[in-house]
Amino acid sequence: MDKLIALNVFRRVVEFESFSRAAGALNLSNAAVSKNVQELEKELGTQLIHRTTRRLNLTETGRLYFQRVSSILDELERVEELVSDLSVKPHGLLRVTAPMSLGLTHVATAIYQFQSIYPDMRIELILNDRYVDLIEEGFDVGIRGGGLVIDTSLVSHRICDIQRVVCASPAYLKQYGEPKSPEDLKQHHCVVYTLARSPYEWSFWRGHETVSVHVDGSLKVNNSLAASQAAVAGLGLIFLPMFTVLDGLERGMLKTVLKEWSMEPLTLYAIYPKHRQHSGKLQVFIDFISEALASIAVRL
Repeated sequence: MDKLIALNVFRRVVEFESFSRAAGALNLSNAAVSKNVQELEKELGTQLIHRTTRRLNLTETGRLYFQRVSSILDELERVEELVSDLSVKPHGLLRVTAPMSLGLTHVATAIYQFQSIYPDMRIELILNDRYVDLIEEGFDVGIRGGGLVIDTSLVSHRICDIQRVVCASPAYLKQYGEPKSPEDLKQHHCVVYTLARSPYEWSFWRGHETVSVHVDGSLKVNNSLAASQAAVAGLGLIFLPMFTVLDGLERGMLKTVLKEWSMEPLTLYAIYPKHRQHSGKLQVFIDFISEALASIAVRL
């Protein structure tokens, strides 16, 4: 038995509350995970985990052992990162997650540039629009847009603000007219992006005046690029971050409206587990991706 591997396997089983999920995260077979835990228990001469058909429960000894093992493994990881920082260039694996639209339009390109500079770095980029538990799912960093995350186990690094706009296709505006005020949106077809913080409430301000308008439409989508494509097809007005619609605007397929009104920007954050904050390779990546995305925001 490799003691270090067994300790890491035990930790993951407890964190995931599942042998099979731990096996998936560690890229091991279920049998290998079970064997490591059994051999660890045999060496210690005590049971660490109560196994039932429904769930896993730590014994009292298991709870104490897990706490100490976790702190030891965290400290070992920090030491390895410090030693790694002494090398000329960062190396190793980083698991990164980002929203689908932002990932496709900008994050992926920035990562390609990052790897051309740091060829010894391996990146696993996972794009999706669902909520991702960074710690449970084993990610090193997540790029997210929206409000600041309040979680003591995570660190949030603000990257930049992205302007939001309302726009539609020239054909739609020719047929239905251009809204002159936020209130006019009530008379228009609006494509609703369901993952927005307030999908049906679009808020605007001008000077000291603030307006929130309830909108609706015949199409609702959970992806901002799909919403942008719907607007290009003439299905209605959209309220989205500039990076999602920039291509359509530059090619004349979309036109912004209500330009004299301001909208709440989308703030981008790099969020990572607190125990990873001393990782040299992670900090190099965050600095690079932050500069890349911030420069895009300036161009927008």
